[in-house]
Amino acid sequence: MKEEWRLMGPSLPPQLTQGASLAQAAAAALDGHGDLEGMRFADGEMDGLSGKTLDVRGCAFERCRFGDNDFKRVSFVDCTFDKCEWSNARLQNAAIQRARFRGCRMTGLEIMQGALMNVSFDGCMLDYVSFAECKLDRVVFSECRLRESLWSEVRLLKARFDHSDLERAQWARTPLMGLDMTTCRIGGWRISLYDLRGAKVTAAQVIELAGLLGVEIVS
Repeated sequence: MKEEWRLMGPSLPPQLTQGASLAQAAAAALDGHGDLEGMRFADGEMDGLSGKTLDVRGCAFERCRFGDNDFKRVSFVDCTFDKCEWSNARLQNAAIQRARFRGCRMTGLEIMQGALMNVSFDGCMLDYVSFAECKLDRVVFSECRLRESLWSEVRLLKARFDHSDLERAQWARTPLMGLDMTTCRIGGWRISLYDLRGAKVTAAQVIELAGLLGVEIVS
C-alpha cells in the first residue's frame, strides 16, 4: 500500500510587523540586537552576509533578494517566500522547516548538508540547483523547473515531484526508491540503475531511460 503523508505548512503569527529594511533587520539580528522573527519584508535585499549564521522564524518575504550569499549556517522556520531571488546563493548546514517557496528564482542555488522538512516549492525556477548530502523529509516540488539539477548523496525520506521538469538531472548515490515521477520530464538523466530501482515511471519514460540499460529499442 502506498504510504500517505501530509505536508505541514508554515505557521506565521496572526500579525506580522512590517520591516522597513531587510538588510538592516538582518544586520541587527546578527549583531545580537534583536531577532529576525514575526516580520514581513517586501522588495528587500539581504546581501554581504557570506560566512555568517542566521536564524529566521515566522517571517514572510515578498520579492526579496538573497542571492550571492554564502551562509555557513542558516535556519528558516515557519517562513514564506513569494517571488524571491535566490540565484547563486550557497547554504551550508541549512535547516529549513515548515517553509513555502512560491514563484521564486533559485537558479544555481547550492544547499549542502542541509535538512529540509515540510517544505514546498511551487512554480519555482531551480535550474542547476545542487543538493549535496541533504535530507529531505516531506518536501514537495510542484510545477518547478529543475533542469540539470544535481542530487549528490541526498536522502529522500519523503519527497514528491509533481508536474516538474527534471531533464538532464544528475543523481549520484541518491536512491529514488518509491518516488513517483510519472508526471515529470526526465529525459537525459544521469543515474545508476541501483539509484533508479523502485522509482515509478510511465512506459514512455522507460523508453527515455533505455540508454541506461545499454539497449536499443526499435519499432
